[in-house]
Amino acid sequence: MRLYDETVLHGAIDIHIHVGPDYMPRYADSFTLAEEARDVGMRAIVIKNHLSSTAAAAHAATLKIPEVQVLGSIALNSTVGGINPRAAMAAIKSGAKVVWLPTVDARYGLVRAEEGHWIKHYVHSSAFGYESPSLTVIDETGKLKPETQEILRICHEHHVALCSGHISPQECLAVAKEAKKIGYKQFEITHPNAWTDDFTIDVMRELAACGAVLSISYGACSPRNGREDPEEIVHIIHEIGAQNCILMTDYGQTVSPSPAQGMRVFYYLMKSMGIEPSALDLMMKSNPAKLLNLN
Repeated sequence: MRLYDETVLHGAIDIHIHVGPDYMPRYADSFTLAEEARDVGMRAIVIKNHLSSTAAAAHAATLKIPEVQVLGSIALNSTVGGINPRAAMAAIKSGAKVVWLPTVDARYGLVRAEEGHWIKHYVHSSAFGYESPSLTVIDETGKLKPETQEILRICHEHHVALCSGHISPQECLAVAKEAKKIGYKQFEITHPNAWTDDFTIDVMRELAACGAVLSISYGACSPRNGREDPEEIVHIIHEIGAQNCILMTDYGQTVSPSPAQGMRVFYYLMKSMGIEPSALDLMMKSNPAKLLNLN
């Protein structure tokens, strides 16, 4: 007999799950992830791969497990041409609902990896011994590159979420300001709690003021991925406001629990630390649905 409420995840959405097969061991393929999400009553999941599109895997899983929407994505690293509008458009036309700006090839992430940040595990293993290009969405003057602006326009036109990936706070602010200028409301800041020395509360407030939503990762609390004190997450929620945040797992590693159970633990952990159930529903259900244009 389970001694917790099994309905707390009914309608929940996890916007960030790493899926296999992948270049490194993963917890499960798209079918298993969908089945486990269905079994706890979740509404949708977004599956991610750093090096290729997951649109086809998402489509197949949704057909097999129609009770859950499995949404595909593409990360704009060098394996798909980098910050490449054509790659973004191809993925969107194939059904992807999320476009990630550079992750393992992002200049900011590469610099942090060289400094010893835990992101080095993902950066180094994805290069296969080849030199990784250092991708940035801004030019030398701090302005958005034309290709970045075009990707932002494409996501706006097609009502697709654009996620920041592993770009710097300065780059995030440049994208957020342009998104606000053109009226685009589906820009997400990816796990700023993974690098709070740079993504300070003041930076996060400025991003939220531009209309960006901040997705807070439970994965950053994991033994291999930073060991963040959950009190920091509670502090972010109080300072930035639940209306501007999404809670997600960033799971899919073989050294982590299942993403579905990770969401349940994240829910109860935050509740035990004083976050109200109404705020948790906002961050795990309403806000991700709005980001993904599911309403």
